[in-house]
Amino acid sequence: MLTYRARLPRGFNSVRQARYALRTFAETCGFRDTPLADVENAAGEALANAAEHGDSEGSPGFDVSAMFDGDRLVIEIEDHGRGFDASAELARPTPDAEGYRGFGIFLMRTLMDEVAYNERGSRIQLTKRLDDRPFTSSR
Repeated sequence: MLTYRARLPRGFNSVRQARYALRTFAETCGFRDTPLADVENAAGEALANAAEHGDSEGSPGFDVSAMFDGDRLVIEIEDHGRGFDASAELARPTPDAEGYRGFGIFLMRTLMDEVAYNERGSRIQLTKRLDDRPFTSSR
């Protein structure tokens, strides 16, 4: 099993650093071409959300971890913000009709096999299978 962990300071420079590290980790796990781009883009959205919504004065930043078991890559990103009602956002099949919010979650759900949040909405888990076999758990 391969793993990656980092605790990054608050700020958007950390987003770039974490996005690059997760891309490199996914490449090490065997992801290439479109699946690699999917992982990088979805992780980038999750990291940007953590930096935007979890970044407040006094925040220690955010934590990033990834695990690959030979079949699937699981990325977790946790910020220390107040969180949000993730279940309501995940219940929406498409972004906000006004076009102002919700594109990041929609994009992550489109690119990854599974997207889940903790109850507070401050930790996201992104899962991507290495191959194209159908994912067996619910989205």
